[in-house]
Formats: sequence, structure tokens, C-alpha cells
Amino acid sequence: MSPPPSPGSPADAILHATRRYLRAYPSAALCVGLTHHGAHHVKALRGDGPPPAEDSLYELGALTQVFTGSLLALLVDRGEVRLDTPLKELIPLPLLPDETAGRITLEQLATHTSGMPHVPPNLRTPQLNPADPYGHYTAELFGAFMRSYRPQHPPPRKHTESVIGLGVLGHALSRRMKLNYGHAVRDLLCTPLGLSNTTAVRLTEEQERRLIPGHSARGETMPGWTFPALPGAGAVRSTVPDLLRFLDANLGHEEAGLGRALRLTHEPRAKARGGHVGLGWKVSQVRGRPVVWRSAVTGGYAGFIGFSANADTGVVVLSDHAGSFLTSLLGRVPVEEAGFELLAGYPR
Repeated sequence: MSPPPSPGSPADAILHATRRYLRAYPSAALCVGLTHHGAHHVKALRGDGPPPAEDSLYELGALTQVFTGSLLALLVDRGEVRLDTPLKELIPLPLLPDETAGRITLEQLATHTSGMPHVPPNLRTPQLNPADPYGHYTAELFGAFMRSYRPQHPPPRKHTESVIGLGVLGHALSRRMKLNYGHAVRDLLCTPLGLSNTTAVRLTEEQERRLIPGHSARGETMPGWTFPALPGAGAVRSTVPDLLRFLDANLGHEEAGLGRALRLTHEPRAKARGGHVGLGWKVSQVRGRPVVWRSAVTGGYAGFIGFSANADTGVVVLSDHAGSFLTSLLGRVPVEEAGFELLAGYPR
């Protein structure tokens, strides 16, 4: 039998920060990671039943956007695009015929200030499956949206989360790199940083066995979300150990030459509720401490990733349970509380 965690230890901090979440979602398979001065601590938890494996894979949903923002910053750092590069330079006629839409910049897409709608207007078709709302959204439907998109007002607009906007950004970057999105994430980010279990392409058989099925807040098994035409908005899956390595790179540890590009993603660029947004990240003050973070919830998963450069600390919280109707109504992600608690309170 292992000894109890010592007061103030990483394990103690994780248990303290997650206690309320595990009471609210006792059947959830929760995996939490903490990196402090480059030292990693991972703890797998469940209120009722055996905990998951520490190397379990989870669907990331909108956490994918920090990878998309990182790809953009990397291309900017290499001089292959600019933040103010307009879409018309990357997506030519006839796919993007509207002049106003063509003036939308890569930065505006990454910061959700492009004015694009939250979801594409042609998302609802007879093939729509609410359990996997983007799974039917094909390249043909994406192309139809692009050809028909006519902004009512020129960009930039007030910050408004846009799934289609991040999908367009991923598509534009893929065109510039002449790589599909999944291979771009693998070759430019995951391979240099050693993220062997982070992917936006098909899982291997061995990874499939480690992918935890998603669940509703009540514990009902839910299918995963897929993004065949919009991978830059939500297609990545990963593990807590991999995401801790990604956070280390963002904190300047073992960044494999990507540090300057990653730092570019952290800069506040547009006002948003509760703070600002960078390239894929949100930037806020939490109990007086600057925090760079992102959270996400899909039909069966919830996740949080964030770091405080001042404290040289990063946190990952992944769950196989989505939020309740109330948390959804309030616009909250249920694991955020635990994530912010760790970031604001560690080290004590």
C-alpha cells in the first residue's frame, strides 16, 4: 500500500484540486498532470471504480486549437506567412470568390475575430448526427460554405468563438505547407517535441486500445467527435504525459527549436470575456497570476490545459465525461475549476 501524499506535494495538490469534480462526476475517468520546473507528476483518478491508465488517450476537442495556433506561429517564424496574410493569398478563386471574405487574415481566424459564424450555416443536413455533429461535414460541404460565404461586415469583428473559422485556418495552413493537417501537426510539432501519442490522424491499433470512450455527464457512453473537413478545429487526441511535454516546450524547456514560435502564440492579441486571446490560447489573470490556457468540452469529454510562466508550472486535466446541461447552459467546462486551482495554488 502506497503512503499518503505528503502535505504540499504535487499528489496532494492534485487530490485537493480535483475533489469537487470527483464528487460531482464520481464515475469519470480523470487524468491530471502537473509540470513544475520541468518535473512531471501524473495522477489518474476515479471517484467510483478503478482509475484509468496514466497513458490513456482522450479526445481534445477545442484544445486542438492551441496546436493550430502553434502551426501558424511556426510558419510566421519561418517567414512562410505573416499574421496579416489575407485568406485570398492562400485560398484562391473559385473556392473563395468574395472579396471581403478574402481580406480575413490568419491572425483574425486564430483569435476568433474574423466574424465567421460559430458553425457553418450548411452544417444541418439530413446526414447530421447530433452525437457526432461534424462527422458528416465533408470537403464538399466545406467548399460550398467557402464559395457562398459573404460577410455582412468587414473584419475584424468582436471576439466570438468560431469552429468553422479554425477549420478554415487549418485548411489555409495546410495549403501553404502542402501537407494535410494531421501530417503537419505530426511533422512540425509532434515529432520534434517527442509527442508520440498526439495525433490528428487515424490511431494505431495499440492507441485505439488506450483510447477511453467518452461519456455524458450521467455516464452514458457517447461516440467520439470527428472532423473530416475541419481538423484544425478539433481533431487532435492525446495523453496527459504528451501534453505535459507540450507545456514544457511552451515554458521554454526542451522546446526543440520551437520556442520563439511558441512564445508568439502566448501574446494577447484581442479582448475576450475574462481577458484576452492569443493564437489558439486564452490569456487571463487568475488570482493575480498571468495564466495562458484553453479548455474544451465535446459530447463525451472535457479538457483543460494551461501554464503560468511566472511559476514555471503547467497543468493538464482530461476527463472522459462531458459537462452537464447546467454547465453547458452557463458556458462552463467542468474541469476548469480543477485546472485553475492547480495553476493558481501550486506551488504553495
